[in-house]
Amino acid sequence: MGTILQEFTQIDFYYWSDQCPYNSYIRKTLSLLNDNPSFSVNTYDISIQPCLAEQVNMYSPTLLIFNNKVRWNGPITLTTIQSIAKGTIPNKKPYIVDNSNNLINGTTKSYTEETVLDTFKPCGCVDMSCCLEKAKWIQHIKNNFEIPHIGILHYFNNSCVGGAEFVPSLAVPYAIPKGENIAFLTCSFLSDSRADYRSLPLKVLERELPKFGFKYLMAIASEKVVFPNGTLQWFINRGYEDLGEINYEELDFARMHLIKKEV
Repeated sequence: MGTILQEFTQIDFYYWSDQCPYNSYIRKTLSLLNDNPSFSVNTYDISIQPCLAEQVNMYSPTLLIFNNKVRWNGPITLTTIQSIAKGTIPNKKPYIVDNSNNLINGTTKSYTEETVLDTFKPCGCVDMSCCLEKAKWIQHIKNNFEIPHIGILHYFNNSCVGGAEFVPSLAVPYAIPKGENIAFLTCSFLSDSRADYRSLPLKVLERELPKFGFKYLMAIASEKVVFPNGTLQWFINRGYEDLGEINYEELDFARMHLIKKEV
């Protein structure tokens, strides 16, 4: 456990709209602190203020910064927030998965505002409202960029078990190369030690992207841990080029690299 001594806690929540379904849940959780004089909470949607993503070196959709020091990526509970405020930073364990080579070839569907509800379980959503908020975000992306869907979902035994989600790079708030012919892989899931649910939807997506005018697919992957999007070697094995390290998130043990593939 690490400790910080602070009687007053400032929380800055940076988030990419509702790209991650947990973002709406975290906004609701933080709203519970509005009347608590021990907390000062600021929220920033980096899709509206993309310059902030570069300022805080942000390359995943959910980032909380406590007292301008402690960086917390991903889901968080009120209990964890209160723990950090009291001076205790919970230790995260490295999110390491020995990805299976047992390729599963189920069926696929387009990832839309309707099918997003099928991701409730594989994405570990707290409640269905998270998916409903994400559905609005999907509709917004589709309308703004005139694309029919934002990815491919993978189904096996009548359940959604994986997926590959993308947006046009021009919609990405992170400090990455952008262009009309570049797509960005926002999410590839699920990593599993028993079965490979990720390869099929990614392969189908790569075949689809040229139909929408994209020539390249970019993503962010880490050297050893799954956060934020799978391991670097997993993508290299599938033809992606390593463009180099762009960030290191200490609490997540994540040495993050930008990767790219011609599709």
